[in-house]
Amino acid sequence: GNEFILTGGIAGDAYVTGGYYQAVGSFWSQHYAQSTGASQWATWEEFSIDEGDFDRQFITIYSGPLMDFQVIRDRSLASSDWSYYLISTLMQSYSFEELADFYDQIPFSQALTGIKNITPKYENGKDVSDSLLRRIDVALSKDLTASTVSTIGNNDLIFQGDMSKWVQFGNTLKLKIYLRFVNTDLEKYRPQITALLAENNFLTTSATMTAFKAEENGRNPFYETFLDRLSGNIVASKTVVDYLKNNGDNRLNTLFNPPVDNAGNPLPQVGLGQGRYKADQAAYATIKNLSTPNFPALQPVYFFSLPETDFLVAEAQLRYGTPAAAEAAYQKGIQDSYTLFNATPQPQLYAPGGPYAYNGLESIITQKWIAAVNTNAAESFFDRNRTGYPTNFVVSAVSSIGDKFPQRLLFPDSERKSNPNTPARVPIDVK
Repeated sequence: GNEFILTGGIAGDAYVTGGYYQAVGSFWSQHYAQSTGASQWATWEEFSIDEGDFDRQFITIYSGPLMDFQVIRDRSLASSDWSYYLISTLMQSYSFEELADFYDQIPFSQALTGIKNITPKYENGKDVSDSLLRRIDVALSKDLTASTVSTIGNNDLIFQGDMSKWVQFGNTLKLKIYLRFVNTDLEKYRPQITALLAENNFLTTSATMTAFKAEENGRNPFYETFLDRLSGNIVASKTVVDYLKNNGDNRLNTLFNPPVDNAGNPLPQVGLGQGRYKADQAAYATIKNLSTPNFPALQPVYFFSLPETDFLVAEAQLRYGTPAAAEAAYQKGIQDSYTLFNATPQPQLYAPGGPYAYNGLESIITQKWIAAVNTNAAESFFDRNRTGYPTNFVVSAVSSIGDKFPQRLLFPDSERKSNPNTPARVPIDVK
């Protein structure tokens, strides 16, 4: 039945989103860096990835969760089971948007048809986003009180069947996608955004998958792969550590574990510059000499953190609403991120005259970047490419693309070999 497919779809989605996409997002958002004394993720610091990198994730997401959600969408549409229809449409849309953000062009309307079409055409990311917004609106318009609608319980690994939260998820996802258009067509969705802000029914909690167990292969996918199986590779980036340190920000000590001396006593927090895993080997012999992510084995996978929602609202209010509402949402975002990270609140930092005093888009996206550490890092990578903020990113010491930054992933090798519709290679520093 749908219940088992839904559970598998959400778990499969979390495995990729919260695993490799979280990891590369953390490197390219300058939250993390490759440690000295190791080189597992050196190509991510060099920006020298090839078409084989992330191929497995692409295959996994299309053949697993995207297909699972399509099966449920088709079945639930036929039986007017609008609860399953809404959840599967929203989760599938979330993943398609993430793929469009990473690749720009992706297989979409001709994908997921099984053997009917094994060479789907690629469609532009903005066209995919337009289609997703229409799909989400259709799903949100359905009557969740109809007699044909199933009650969903714990097989919904995110909200345990609370459909009011899924409606909020849908509104939040719409807002995220609308803001993808600000550089190409600022006015395109103004009426819809204004209406959404007026309704103000966005997520009031983080949207997470928390069903992890303290046993091998049952733990958070980022922890499992990047901190346990391939341990010794990931340290805090100097970019984010110095930013937090210079502003006296308490979140530093809940986001990262400090280095330790030979007796195991904590030392001051220290991040490694991007791509300096060889250059700084003498200064920091091993990972013990550097700050590392405070990322527990049972950390949830975040689809939206509550602060991320706040900062989406802040940006939308800034561009389409009122300055007062933008500032209020901005301050709430900072407060919610302190709560999320179990840090002692510091309202003085964002009071007038403080280092985080509200200053329009730059302050919104910069605080969103901090709130994304250890939670939903890929979003900060997309935000920086979209807005240019934060401005404190450093060029990687081992960059293969000069003083540029990555904009995308490369079209996957498996597609290149099997689908003649795969577009020509686009360099990593071109959107």
